[in-house]
Amino acid sequence: MKKNKSRQHRVPNKTTKRAKRQRAIRRMEPLESRAMLAGDAFSVVHNDYMSHDVNADGVFDQLDVDTLLSSLKSSKSQQLAARSLLEGEQTLYLDVDNDGRLTNRDLLSALDALTLEGEVADATYRADVNLRIVTGAGNTDEGGSTTVDLNETFDLEIWIEDASDVESFINVAFVDIAFDSSRLTIDNISTDIVLGQDFSPLTGDTPSNITPYGSLYAQDSDLVEAGYLRYIGGFSELNAVGETDALLGRKLATITFRTVAETPATGMDFDVVVQDYPLSNDPLDVVSSFNDRLRDGTIDNDSNVNATFFADSGPGEIVRFEGGRVTLVVEAEPVSGANFDSYEVVEDYLEADAIPPGDNDPPVVEIDGIKYYVLDVLANDLDSMQNLVPGLRDRFDIDEVTQPTQGSVTIETDAQSVQEIVDAGITSHQVLLYQVPTGVGGISETFSYTIIDSGMTNNTGTTEAGVFVSITEIDQGVLLLEDPFQVEVEEGIETDVIDIMDNVTPGEPSDVPTFIGFFDEAGNDLTESDLQGTFTPVLDDMLNPTGEFTYVSDIPGLEETITYRVSDGNNQVTEGTIIFKTLFNSLLSGVVYFDSDNDGNVDENADTNASPETRVGGVTIELLDSGGAVVETTVTDAYGAYGFAGFDEGTYSVRITDPRFTRKGLTSAGDFTLSGNTISDIQVGGGEPGTFTGLNFGYRGRDYQYTSMADSIASNTEDSIVLAFSKSGGVATLEWYTVDLGWDRLVQIRPEYAYLDPTTGDSQIAFEVSVEGVEEPQFVVQAFSTSTPGYMVVANTSEGMIIRINGAASSVMTNLAAVDAAFANM
Repeated sequence: MKKNKSRQHRVPNKTTKRAKRQRAIRRMEPLESRAMLAGDAFSVVHNDYMSHDVNADGVFDQLDVDTLLSSLKSSKSQQLAARSLLEGEQTLYLDVDNDGRLTNRDLLSALDALTLEGEVADATYRADVNLRIVTGAGNTDEGGSTTVDLNETFDLEIWIEDASDVESFINVAFVDIAFDSSRLTIDNISTDIVLGQDFSPLTGDTPSNITPYGSLYAQDSDLVEAGYLRYIGGFSELNAVGETDALLGRKLATITFRTVAETPATGMDFDVVVQDYPLSNDPLDVVSSFNDRLRDGTIDNDSNVNATFFADSGPGEIVRFEGGRVTLVVEAEPVSGANFDSYEVVEDYLEADAIPPGDNDPPVVEIDGIKYYVLDVLANDLDSMQNLVPGLRDRFDIDEVTQPTQGSVTIETDAQSVQEIVDAGITSHQVLLYQVPTGVGGISETFSYTIIDSGMTNNTGTTEAGVFVSITEIDQGVLLLEDPFQVEVEEGIETDVIDIMDNVTPGEPSDVPTFIGFFDEAGNDLTESDLQGTFTPVLDDMLNPTGEFTYVSDIPGLEETITYRVSDGNNQVTEGTIIFKTLFNSLLSGVVYFDSDNDGNVDENADTNASPETRVGGVTIELLDSGGAVVETTVTDAYGAYGFAGFDEGTYSVRITDPRFTRKGLTSAGDFTLSGNTISDIQVGGGEPGTFTGLNFGYRGRDYQYTSMADSIASNTEDSIVLAFSKSGGVATLEWYTVDLGWDRLVQIRPEYAYLDPTTGDSQIAFEVSVEGVEEPQFVVQAFSTSTPGYMVVANTSEGMIIRINGAASSVMTNLAAVDAAFANM
């Protein structure tokens, strides 16, 4: 007979923990080498006119660098950066890189600019860039306008003219050309950009010629940008003479373009926009002609200055020069038969509607679950009398189509029978369905199609036309890990500080997400009166919200919503939703146990010679709403306890999945309805108390085939654990377990971390145990075999196996001591 003993099962202070959002991961900010100055709390001053001119004396020289260096070292930086100036005092423009702070980057920017060989020339030196468009019809010089047919080629010539007061020599010149990449293309980058006869590309630590199609001479992907030809130009030997023009100067480069889309009647301009040295910070000055940093590493795309060198004598001089502009109109001249088509599409169909539609944006349709762009190539095709083909459906058909390099094209021969195409407003009887290549943007594709005119003898009306597709690359804005972001709070308990930026991840590798602000549901600035709960944003030293906040509410069941906005750093703003939900003070709890005497009571048997009635862990319990839908699922812990907390007012049920290999006993349903495995009609709220405990499910014990003499043999020790596994298809699954003395520290065993070989009975169990000083339970993994002392198979059938392990947890789990030691100093 067992000794008289008191309750051996430790009863947790709370049968369940309410869900509480913890944000342990803090936002990681990029580190930089910088001086931590008191002035960081203020906005240091930036020189908008001449960024490197720190002391505002009109020139950039070593004195500006020395001023930056001394300011960084000085403890008076705060006063230098932010204090109001007295009359007669000079402003210091310490914020060179215009990021609102004085850091080492300001000094580095100045040093990089100073190391550029040569000095700013005076006003007597000046250069001028002249542009000329050359077509089959003749030349059009700067300031003029010309017309080119669709799908035709033409040359853009760039000339450099010495406009100095005293004639000198242009030694180095670079220009950037802005153009419309959706209407023009360069067919062959290696042959269609040609430098002037006396200009050679620079190599090494010098600018490479960058275009939107890649690098002409060296790769520098950081500077590739659609719509710009970067650093067109090079070096010229002193006094070398190439192709010259009396009015335009020396030819710097010739670029051959092909037209792929019509322009508005006003046409489009080729621009050379050149900035005065040093760097201009006018956001409109996005095109410039030289980079002032060495080319041996990562460069700053914003550190561009023009660099035309006059080297008539002594050191080269960096001069200011004027850009040029010439206008081109692309206008199609339709011909009989198939005509050239061009389209602008987006690599991500889902984003297509976000792009303002243009004249050549095709519609998107979804057919049988697949998205296509509908290319209505027949729309501008003509018969021999210049009549439009769509009105002559009996005569014209698309005969064949070539395939683009990456995308795919199919012919829809009966477009008017496809409702999705009709709904898109297409009237042609045949169309091309184009699929964008996956994950590809910022490129163009070309292919061709052939139409047959059956009304012509021997199909002499068969013609072919090209199709150009420009694929826009989507600049993905920042992404939200959760949206809506739900914050659950307990009544009257303020949350920990939550950083909404922890919910943000960059959409593009170059993105640096920044927080904008919190707003009400309508998108207006958030005010205190917008919420019933108390929302407190954390502010920085400039009283701007940081993205961190706390929230508290005294109204059970209250649900409130606000929005927030973050930027990707490239002018794309992403908006997210935060939902605050104040949990109702509700709790339904109970235990699952072996009711040895089948009296419906959980007997502790304290001060008696009988054993306490054993609790059953690992049993599935469900909380159901009034409609029978599952609200939440849990499993009983090592003490057989379960609980549901924090749910809203309403009528609920609690349902148990009977543990396998057991005999059903009595259920303690109180005044609620009991039907089979379910306790129902539990009213929470509406004047009823929100807490109901003692909803206990009792079982008389194991089925007879799952008991044996081994249970009696094992009873010579009071320290033990029993595990029940089911077997199916050669796989064993932990169904439930019970613990005796010596296992107080066991929290739970999760089935997914319990492995049993159903043939040998060997197992490996991951026990979750409590560790002093540590909030979360820790895993102790232990392997067993039938030869392990105290480990035995109690029962084994085709459906299940009962395992008993005799001994206290400290002796059975040999790794437990190592786990304790690991946390001993916490």
